[in-house]
Parts: sequence; structure tokens; C-alpha cells
Amino acid sequence: MERTNSKKVLLVSALVILFLSQNYLQGKVAAFQYLDELFALLLIPAFLLRLAQKKVRPEMLLTKQKKQFFMLLAIFWLTGWAGYFLYHYQPLSNTAKDAYVNLKFYMSIGTSFLIFMGEDTDFDQIERKLWPLLNVLTGLLFLLCLADLIFGIWSTESRGGFPAIKLFYSAYTILVGLCVFLCAIYFRLYEQYQNKIIIPVVMLCFVMFSTRRVKSMAAIACILLVYLLVFRRRQKFSKRMKALMVAVVGVAVVGAIIQLLFYVKLGLTTARAVLTVSAPFLAWDHFPFGTGWGTYGSAFSVEPYSQVYTHYHMERVWGMSPSYHDFVSDTFWPMILGQCGFIGFVAFIGALVLFVRRVLTLRENKSAYAAAVFLLLYLLIASTSESAFANPLAVPFAFWIGFLFAEQRKGQAVSEQEMTV
Repeated sequence: MERTNSKKVLLVSALVILFLSQNYLQGKVAAFQYLDELFALLLIPAFLLRLAQKKVRPEMLLTKQKKQFFMLLAIFWLTGWAGYFLYHYQPLSNTAKDAYVNLKFYMSIGTSFLIFMGEDTDFDQIERKLWPLLNVLTGLLFLLCLADLIFGIWSTESRGGFPAIKLFYSAYTILVGLCVFLCAIYFRLYEQYQNKIIIPVVMLCFVMFSTRRVKSMAAIACILLVYLLVFRRRQKFSKRMKALMVAVVGVAVVGAIIQLLFYVKLGLTTARAVLTVSAPFLAWDHFPFGTGWGTYGSAFSVEPYSQVYTHYHMERVWGMSPSYHDFVSDTFWPMILGQCGFIGFVAFIGALVLFVRRVLTLRENKSAYAAAVFLLLYLLIASTSESAFANPLAVPFAFWIGFLFAEQRKGQAVSEQEMTV
């Protein structure tokens, strides 16, 4: 058992390092860009292995809530395929790739859960072994950030008279998302290390702040709120966190409406504005299934260039033209609404609500609860201005949430055995 757990310690450590370095490595070796997709795809062999070991039983998958979740997720996924078969705006290869990418967040949670669900997994040992590794990685990011601020090694942009830092990553939001990932792991380690996590989390907040991005400020605010509401409130933190999540969703919805009105008033001059305003019209014109996977607001909608853009005269919009399309996947909810129609959009929201309810069951362990809720809050914030749940960054988030679910399951199994004895 000790040898098996040592392998899992190495696996968790290796995955954390790989997720942190994937964006840099894929610039050197193209194969690394598929790391997140490969991790999600491991769900299939992991499931078959656990099935053969008789550690996955039908009753585990056939609870009322899980059946509802899988049904809603299937409806969401199939509506994107219905759009493909009805309109054929994109080749089958683009459709299949985009259909897979839009499931990889939930698949990655399943992969992580199945890998670590075994009784031979010593979660306490894994988490304690992660502590020195996290401190080294955090210290490295912090020192590199300071060096970039002082010497301008990588920074090429400034905001408000100060350099905006992204280090060696291809985008500022990638650095922010990875810092969020590390903060979530630190939240889980609060149970073992208490207030010792404050210094490294503050260092990560400094790195995020140095990107000068609005999402980094929102992430820092969520870190403070989660820390105060979960770790500084000994009781009833569940109700407070539910209120916080409702508030974040409410702010996101209100913000999206304000953003939509802002776009309409000032005119459609950017990719995000065009994609946001046009999505309801596309969904109505292609009622009830949408335009199909890989056709709208997706990274797979530009090579070849989606007919949807030319039909709706979007090809001249800066950031989503055939020659320059770096901002074509700069939205999430408009992408879902446009590609999957009203039915798929509602089904996705329904599945997400059930997933949120599942995350809230982690409240028995406030450290795990804080970690998962924080990741979910950031994904909801990110969904207002990037591909969020379909983004490569969603996979490390899913990996850690799946790990927490597996830890919860082992804790419940131990409690049941103790009650039996």
C-alpha cells in the first residue's frame, strides 16, 4: 500500500508541474498542447479498470441526482450534434473536436476521481508531500514576477503606468488561472498547515495583481471572501458560501446584461461584442438546436472558417476575421447559446446547477469545500470573458475537484465502516 501511495504522490506532483508548465512547453514541443485533452480521455481506461476491479458499481451512477445530471449533460451535448446534422456548417472533424472539448471539464473530474478513489490512497500523505513542492513553485513564480517587474524580462505591455506581467505564458489570463489553481490547493492544505498558507497565497495574489487584469482582481476578492467566510467562521459557513455563490452568479448575470447593453449602444466593433449580441439571434434562427459544434465562438470555428460568420457578415470584425481570429473564442455563454440553441443552453445550466449542488456536499471538510468552491467561483467569473469550462485551464481545476471528491468518498467509506464496527 505504501508503494502504491508513493506512486500516487509522484503522479499528483507530476500533474501539478505539467499543468503549470503546459503552456510554455507546448511552444517548444507541440504535443504538450494535448495534455489536457489526454488527461480527460483517460476517463475511459480508468473507468474500465475500476469496473474490472468491481470498485465501480451501478448504484454509484444511478442515484437520482446523477441520472438527472447525466441526462442534462447528454441533452446539451446532443443538441450541438443536431446542429451539425441539420446544417453541416463545419466538417465532421471540427464538430467532433469541439464536442469533446466541451465535455472535457466533467470528464477530467471523472478521471481524477477514478484514479484516486481506491482505498489504498493516503490523501493526508499526498497533501503533506505537496506542501514543499507548492512552496517551491510559488516562490519561483513570485521571484520571476519580481525580476520581470524590475528588469522587464518578458513584459511588453503596461497598464496605468505599470508593467503588466505574464512571464513566459502566452496570455495574462493563463498566469492568473494557474495562480488560482495553486491557491485552491493551498486552501485544501489549510487543514494541515492552518495560517502557514497565508504567506504563499499572498505571494500568488501579488503575481495575479501584477497582471493588471480585472479577473485577477476578482480572483483576489474571492480568495479573501472564501478565507474569511470559511476559515474564520466556525459555523454556518455553508449558508454564507451559498449566499456568496448566488451573489457571484447574480453579479455575473447583471454584468452580462450591462455588457450586452453597452455593446448595443456603442456599436459592434469587437469580436466579443459581436459574438455576445448575435448569439440570441443565431439561436432563434436555428431554433431549437443551434448552429452545431465548432461553428460559433469556438477555437474550431476558424480552420476552416465557419460559414456562420460569413452568413451573418462577421468576417470583417477585428479579432474574428479569416486572417486574424485571435479573439474568436473570447466568450463562453454566447458560444453555448449559439452552437447548442436554447435547449442546449438550458440543459447546460441545469447540469451546472446540479454540479454546484455536488460541490456543496464537500462542506463536511471546510478545507476541501473552500478549495472546490473557490475554483467554481473563478470559473463562473471567467465565463463572462473567456471559454471557461472549455478552456485548457479548466482541466487542472477539474483534476483538483475530482481529487477532492475521491477524498470525500474515502472519508465516507471509513465512517460507514466505523459505524458498522
